Formats: sequence, C-alpha cells, structure tokens
Amino acid sequence: MAVSFRYRLLDDFLKEWQLRKKQLREGEITKEEYLEWKLNWPQTADGCGRYEPKKKWRKE
Repeated sequence: MAVSFRYRLLDDFLKEWQLRKKQLREGEITKEEYLEWKLNWPQTADGCGRYEPKKKWRKE
C-alpha cells in the first residue's frame, strides 16, 4: 500500500524515500548514507536510479 499525492515534488520524495528505506533495511546502504541522502534531499535525489544526483551521497 502506498500513499500518493497530487504534488509531484512530494510524491517524488515519498517514492524515493520508500526505496531508500528498503535499501537500508536490506543492507544496500549504511545508516550514514541514508542520513546523508535524507538531509540533503532534493540535491541527492536521483529519481530512484533514473539519473545522477546533483550531490553525491553514497560512499561507493
């Protein structure tokens, strides 16, 4: 079940947030990376992997 809003920016954030929480839960990203992504969004937004973020947030 997902929540959807008519406001594109909020909807984009919620979709990406859901992905980041899943990545954190499954160990794909660290707590530090998750916090960096969250605190610097929307500069760290990557459209759920569709494009490069303006600000790097992963340590890779």
